[in-house]
Amino acid sequence: MIVGVCLLSGCSSLNIHNDDKNDLCYTSRNDLRQSEHYYAQSIVEGAAMGGAAGAGLGALTAAISGGDIGSAALIGGLSGVVAGGLGGYYLAKQKDISDEQALAASVRGDILAENGEIDRTAVVFAKLRDCRFAAAERIKAEYKAGRITRDIAVLQLDELKHKFDEDIKIAQDLGLKMGTRMTEFQNANNKILDGDPNARAILNAEKLSKSETLGVADNQQKQLAPEVVAISSSKKIVKKQVKAQKPHTVTEVQAPAKMVVPVATTPAVEVAHVTETNQIKQKAFVDQIDKAKSQAKVAFALDGSISLAAPENLLCAL
Repeated sequence: MIVGVCLLSGCSSLNIHNDDKNDLCYTSRNDLRQSEHYYAQSIVEGAAMGGAAGAGLGALTAAISGGDIGSAALIGGLSGVVAGGLGGYYLAKQKDISDEQALAASVRGDILAENGEIDRTAVVFAKLRDCRFAAAERIKAEYKAGRITRDIAVLQLDELKHKFDEDIKIAQDLGLKMGTRMTEFQNANNKILDGDPNARAILNAEKLSKSETLGVADNQQKQLAPEVVAISSSKKIVKKQVKAQKPHTVTEVQAPAKMVVPVATTPAVEVAHVTETNQIKQKAFVDQIDKAKSQAKVAFALDGSISLAAPENLLCAL
C-alpha cells in the first residue's frame, strides 16, 4: 500500500515552480496556478478510493486462500489504482450514495462545480495571455520610438515568448486534467442514464424538437421576400417591389411557427445536460490555448502586430 500511495502522490503532486515575483504578469500566472490545486485533488480522488478498496480485497482473498497477505494487498492496491482511474469516480459516488436520484443530484453538482472551474481557468488564462501580448506591444513601441535598439528589443521579446511558452504548458496540462475529469463524468452520465429508461427517450425528443425548430426557421428565412431576389437591376423596380413586399415580410416575422419543446425532465436528464456543457467548455478551453499559440507567432515577432483578444465568450453552467 505504501508503494501504491507513493505512485499516487507521484502522479498527482503539484508542479513546483519558483515563479519570478518581479514578472509583470506574475499575478495572472499565479491565478492560473490556482487551478492546479483543484485538478490535483480531483484526479486523485477516484484512484485513491479505488486503491484502498483493491488492497482490502487482495488481503481478504489472501487470508482466505492462505497466501501472502502483504503481496496480495500490494497487487490489489495497484489494481485498484488502475480501476480508480477508469470509472473510479462513479464507483466512489455509488458507494456513498445508494439512492439513484440523490446520486444523480450529487454528480450533477460536481459537474456544475467543474464547469465553473473551467470558466474561471479560461478567464485567468485569457488575462495572462493579454498581459504577455500587451508587454510585447510595449517593447515594440519602445523600439519604434528609438528608445531601445533592435537587438535589445528582439532579446526582450524572446524572453517574453519563453515565459509565454511556460504559460502555455501550464494551460495544456490543465486541459489534459480537464479531459481526464470529463471522461469520468461521461462514464458517470452513461451509468446514470442506464438506470433511467425514460431519460434517453426524453433526450432524443429534445434533439428532435431542436432539429425541427431549426428546420422551420430556415424555411421561413427562405420564404422571406422571394421576389426581391429575382427582380431586374432597375433601381425603380427594386424600390417598388421591396415596398410591396415589406408588409408581407413583417407578417412573416411576427408570426413564426413555434415548436413545442418537451418540458418533462428527470435527474438523469439534468446530468446529461450539464455533462454536454462540460464537454463543450473543455473543448473551448483547448481551442483557446491553440488560438493563443497561433497568435503568439505574430505577437512576439518584432515586426508583427496583434490586437488584444476580446474577452472569452463562456457558457453559463446549466
